[in-house]
Amino acid sequence: MNSFLGLTVPSGYRWLLDRALIGYEPFTQLQPWHYLPLEQCFWASDRWPGVTDKRLFAYAKRQDCDDLACFIVAVDGTVKGIVLIHGWTGDGFEFCHEFPDFWAWLKHVVDDIDNWVGAGE
Repeated sequence: MNSFLGLTVPSGYRWLLDRALIGYEPFTQLQPWHYLPLEQCFWASDRWPGVTDKRLFAYAKRQDCDDLACFIVAVDGTVKGIVLIHGWTGDGFEFCHEFPDFWAWLKHVVDDIDNWVGAGE
């Protein structure tokens, strides 16, 4: 695990960065997904209060829509899972999918890449 903005994030988060497998901008390595630059990361549960009792920290975005990947953060700052939300809705955001860990989310990203590449053929 690594420390990041007061969170203890999964080692896979940093692993992708260390190997340049993901970028901070749209149209980079894992498009349609990219990490949010540090200054754009935010607490979704604070931006849209009252939607959930989970503490959600947005760290990645899908470039073609308002889907965000968020760490589910425990009180002690450890990540307990990942949730995919669709932001900026009438209620603030909608839950799309929950993943037990970072690697399950990354498998979903690979499926999104497959669909993205297939749509362009």
